Amino acid sequence: MLDELLSMPFVADARGGVKPHHVDLRTSQDFWDDETRDELFGPVLAEFVADRARLAQAITTRYGQPRRKDLRPYFDDGVPPDEPGRSLFAYLTGWFFEIDLWQIGDRGIVVEVGHWDKELPLQLMLVVGDLKS
Repeated sequence: MLDELLSMPFVADARGGVKPHHVDLRTSQDFWDDETRDELFGPVLAEFVADRARLAQAITTRYGQPRRKDLRPYFDDGVPPDEPGRSLFAYLTGWFFEIDLWQIGDRGIVVEVGHWDKELPLQLMLVVGDLKS
């Protein structure tokens, strides 16, 4: 799947940037109520984190070590429009403050466990974005 995402062309997003390719490799249940959250959420999160670690290791073995990327400058849209990778990093701010980023040519690979909101599912995400625009 990763090879496909690395070779697929990108399309423009609504802001004139480039829309990243996003695949949820795994999702949890949709709703975490207050009664079961403490009991169920932790073990499920641990499973997702372990899956993410295995996938990250496979990507590292193939492409080398990732670099840590701080996404906080992209939250307020204060980054210049021509900043390389801006569309990818702005997209990811819905989930993360920091990411591990593998760079292959002008494409970036991100594998993280995301959780948009406490009532939404956990996501084991694979995202490939354009780093040149």
